[in-house]
Amino acid sequence: MVRETDTTSPRIIRRPLSISPLPTRFVVGYFALQEELRQARQKLAELKNRLSGEEVMVVRDITKEEAKEEIRQLFSKGQTLYYSDIVKELGLDLELVVDVCNELESEGVVGVDANI
Repeated sequence: MVRETDTTSPRIIRRPLSISPLPTRFVVGYFALQEELRQARQKLAELKNRLSGEEVMVVRDITKEEAKEEIRQLFSKGQTLYYSDIVKELGLDLELVVDVCNELESEGVVGVDANI
């Protein structure tokens, strides 16, 4: 044992072994958050894998009149279009597209292709 009066030997201080100067509850909380983050990243990776073959589309929010004009311009190119073509091309909601196409058909602007 070393005495304080002995200046030739280093003083030995005994402390409990600790991996962090933080209180235990913070360390435990940190590791719990690390595990939650690991699980969240794993779930995100799983979702990305499932959706990798899927197409994600952002639907624009426009008025019915704006949609009608855009759809009318699309049909003016003279091609046959399915509802899905219009939805993809213009980024519109399917219900809105069907609604507008029905109106355009009743106005005689577009018609159903009998060859399909």
